[in-house]
Amino acid sequence: MKRKHFIQVNQLRLLPAIKMVLIALFLIGNVPLAISQNAPYPLKPLDAKRIAEIKNMLSEQPKGFGDPISKRETWDKLLKSGKYERFLRGMKNYAFPPFSKKDYFSLSNGTETSSGAGLTMMRKRAEGLSKVTWAECLENKDRYTAQVEAGLRDIINQKSWVSPRSDHGFKNYNGVAYSVELTSSLYAHTIAQTLYMMGDKISSKLRTEAINALYLKIFNPVLEKIRAQNKENSFLTETNNWNHVCLAGLVGAALATIDNKDERATFVAIGEYYSKNGLSGFGEDGYCGEGIIYYNYGFGHYAMLRESIWQATGGKVDLFSDPKVQKIARYVPNLEIINNVYPAFSDCREGATPDTELMSYLSRSLKLGLIRYDTLSITGKTSDNRRTLMMAFPNSSTSLKPGKTDRKDASSLRFFFDHTGVLVCRPAAGSSSNMGVVLKGGNNNESHNHNDIGSYTVVQGNQTMAGDPGVIPYTANIFDPKYRYTYKTISSFGHPVPLIADSTQRPGAQARSKTTHSNFTPEKDEVTLDISSAYNVPGLKKLERTMVYNRQGSGSVTFEDVFEYTEAKKFETAVVTRSVWKQVSDSTLLLTRNDQKMLVTFSSPGNKLSLRSEEITEGGPVYARIGIFIDKPVVAGRMIITYKPQN
Repeated sequence: MKRKHFIQVNQLRLLPAIKMVLIALFLIGNVPLAISQNAPYPLKPLDAKRIAEIKNMLSEQPKGFGDPISKRETWDKLLKSGKYERFLRGMKNYAFPPFSKKDYFSLSNGTETSSGAGLTMMRKRAEGLSKVTWAECLENKDRYTAQVEAGLRDIINQKSWVSPRSDHGFKNYNGVAYSVELTSSLYAHTIAQTLYMMGDKISSKLRTEAINALYLKIFNPVLEKIRAQNKENSFLTETNNWNHVCLAGLVGAALATIDNKDERATFVAIGEYYSKNGLSGFGEDGYCGEGIIYYNYGFGHYAMLRESIWQATGGKVDLFSDPKVQKIARYVPNLEIINNVYPAFSDCREGATPDTELMSYLSRSLKLGLIRYDTLSITGKTSDNRRTLMMAFPNSSTSLKPGKTDRKDASSLRFFFDHTGVLVCRPAAGSSSNMGVVLKGGNNNESHNHNDIGSYTVVQGNQTMAGDPGVIPYTANIFDPKYRYTYKTISSFGHPVPLIADSTQRPGAQARSKTTHSNFTPEKDEVTLDISSAYNVPGLKKLERTMVYNRQGSGSVTFEDVFEYTEAKKFETAVVTRSVWKQVSDSTLLLTRNDQKMLVTFSSPGNKLSLRSEEITEGGPVYARIGIFIDKPVVAGRMIITYKPQN
């Protein structure tokens, strides 16, 4: 169906400034604009020259991921694979999730302490639209077409597309202003993919209404942000997962629905430039301070953004060409401790693992040579109509051969994120040792930060025996700086790090580890971190944590804290664990988790030690904090804790 796009633009009754931007090739180079310097890549006028270059790379028609329902070759192949039979059986009596005003306002009216109910309801509706679209495109029998149209219409008319947590003052719900954030960008891309996949099965009137809604709630607010530099839609200059998630939805929706090439090129240029902010949030060594769950989410959307632009420009614009991407892509294999176990640093839960579809895409695209991810197969996933569709259909990675196997990654003895100060130590291949460890330096101003400088995780077999407890369920105030570190699991109290004169670590960039010594050999790895800046304690002269990982025999790891004050003060450290534990001697604990057992010995030369234990949950899985403290204040000393498998 062909449409005169600018007629639709005029029908939207846009602000004159935005209408000028749209119709005049988005040329705002002559509009006075105060450039923000807060972000690595600040807001700036749209680059007309770059937009013109990109325009020449684009096809005449918009295109999304996969193929429309009318192009049957791949759709029929997917149907015949048998991977979607269970999904289609479950869809026969599918009821589209309704919008719940009660859930949307549950956080604000005091019926819930978390925005989880409202957020889940919102995202289930996006998932519902994806599912009915998948079902119809697989079968092509018009069994679900009416349900697709009804669901699409329902979502278009939904007052807000944003998470309740993001609807400040309920401006979105009341139609005062519109925010592009994690959920609304998901809605936009899901709607756009539905229009693209269903093609002419969506009525002309409904298609026009849907595209108008995209302009009103997504496209125009972003253009206005760039033009006016208002306080809304700050994702463009964020350096965390919001940047890539929102850009992926914004650009993907534009490329799948907008007829006008100038406009499509504009949004590609926006994605190309502002996505650099998200990359800058990763360490120069590729480390993701947000943890592996948010890596899956944030960098997964960067990969999706890359594929959208790659397909639209025929590979002429490739966001993977940035050299830093190669390092970020290796974050997962470099962070693995052993046996597919990863640390639960930051807002990450214990047991979290990499997204296999993402890693398959990265391994092939960047020639990482990761064997476990190089086999491509039809998964049968239908949870969204964006990346699951991108991976089910031919994409830029599927035609590539796997890279040469790289044995320098997860099978190596260690990996040191030297810029961040995170060391992962592993046993030698074929040795009798089956324990690994990771020590975290970093700083206390990372995105989704916990105050955890010096934290660690000890793994034996496939069990996390002790260390960082990970995330707790999000509450209403968990991101409020006034309350965030009152939670024990987010403050340093719930981590295996010292208490200095009863003081926990402070937040902020000034709390930063410094690597003062390292020595790596085939038998032993040793590193020392100065972590004194993490504590705002008058009179603290020295606080260093040394980790020694020994690969010999069954293996062991020792943490030694060396401290000094100007006058006598208290000192305490902690063993943090979800293992079953008991004290078996004055200086020894036994940790048991499933079939693994580990001894923990502790000492402080010249000092008497005592224990105090506490069970902590704060809504998440319970864990024990076993405080180990020197009985009386001291001026200086050492605290030594060793973990060793019990034979």
